[in-house]
Order: sequence, then structure tokens, then C-alpha cells
Amino acid sequence: MITLNLANPGLRDIFRLAVRRVYAYKMFTYLGVLQAFLQLLLLRAVWQAVYGDRASVDGVPLETMVTYLTVVGVINFIIYPGIASEIGRRIEQGQVAIDMVRPVGFVRQMLALELGDSAGRWILLVIVIPGLMLIGSLAPPSPGAAALFLVSLGLAFAVSVLMWLLVGLSGFWLMQISGMRGLIGMASNFLAGSMIPVWFMPGPLRTAVEWLPFQSINFLPASIWVGQATGWEVGRALGVQAFWVVAMGLLARWVWARAQRRIIVQGG
Repeated sequence: MITLNLANPGLRDIFRLAVRRVYAYKMFTYLGVLQAFLQLLLLRAVWQAVYGDRASVDGVPLETMVTYLTVVGVINFIIYPGIASEIGRRIEQGQVAIDMVRPVGFVRQMLALELGDSAGRWILLVIVIPGLMLIGSLAPPSPGAAALFLVSLGLAFAVSVLMWLLVGLSGFWLMQISGMRGLIGMASNFLAGSMIPVWFMPGPLRTAVEWLPFQSINFLPASIWVGQATGWEVGRALGVQAFWVVAMGLLARWVWARAQRRIIVQGG
């Protein structure tokens, strides 16, 4: 497993730098806020058209669906997959050669940057959450469900970071990861349940999605919030997420051990 210890002074400095970087590029950050609002607005309009005059579809009320979309909007804003782009850029520009000789390991540097970027965005939740509530709905769950949601959200963040870390590390073989990043991004947007909850997917597709890690990022935590996952289903959801955290953590460790033998410095 790959671990991150922010008690390390070097990693702590990288974390703080990443938080400040979020606000150094204010327009990019504000566009991210606007994107969250527009996505929820468009998805709500689409699903209202799908429901039409019906109060529910497959036992899921429209209000529950709107709340689900709102929670997904919050999750997507919190969990920003920037680590693959960061690694890809450093490989393409040859900066990875400098990163590799620093006393703090390269992967831990990237994880600290990713955590700092996310923490910088979390501060903006004071704007994002009221805005999303205005467009959608965040009907509060029970205290128990809220606590389980937070656990699931932490696991979702870990799954996302590890998945995109693996995409970034593929750059040591591919040299240019924009195609891989686009492919995984497209698959993630659909299979994570951002647009269509897994419970609405047809049988064979749903079965396939349940064997993949993508649902751990959006669908599982959001389904806990809206109460579609209860009892043993919550335990199963958390177990699936924990499995993917461990599996991808071990895979990332294995890939990184081999990536270090593949370093080709570009740029100048």
C-alpha cells in the first residue's frame, strides 16, 4: 500500500503549496464552480423530462432522484481528478527527473499535491452547497446515514485518487496520457453513476458496473445519502469501496516499482 504522512515537513509544504495554487488560478476554480451548477441544472431538466407526469420510476421518486443528482454534484466538486494530469505534465516536460531526486518520494509528492488541491476546493463548499441546493435538493438523511455517507465519501476519494494515479503512472510507458485520460474520464462519467444511477441501468450493464471500481466514486456514497442503500446493502457498499482501495493501492505500488525502471527524460 502507498501511504501519505503529512507530518513530513516536505509533504506538508507541498500540501500548502497546492492549496494556495487553487486560488492562484481563480478563473479556473470559478469555472469549476459554474460547471457544477450547470451540470446539475441540465441533468435535473433531463430527468424531469424522463419522469414526465409520473411520481416515480422503478420505485424511485423524482425528489429522491433530484437529491441524488445534487449529492453527486457535491461529490464531483470535492473529488477532482487532477493527479493524472499533474504526473502526465511532469513526464512530458522532463520535470520528473528533478522530482525523482528529491528526498520525498515522487508518488507521495503527487499525493500531497492532490490532497492540497482538493482541500483548496473544499473551502469553496460554502458557496457550492447553497448553490446546488437552490438548483436541486439536499434533503438531509438520518444522522446514522450521514455518518455512513462520510465514511463512504472518504473511501470514494481514495478510490478516485488511486485510479487516476494509475492513469498518470501509465505515462512512464505511454509518454503522453491524454488519450488514456480521456478514455478513463469518459468511462468514469458514465459508469460511476454521475448521469444515470446504477439502479436504472439494464441487467447486463449493471452487473458489469458492479464488478468495476467506478461506482465506488459517485453511485455508492450518493445512494447511501438518499436511502436507496440500507441495512446490509450499506455494509456491502462500504466493503466494495474498501476492496478497491486496497486492490488499487497494491496495484499502484506494483506499477510504481516497475515505472521507475522506465524513466525517459523529455524536454529541456
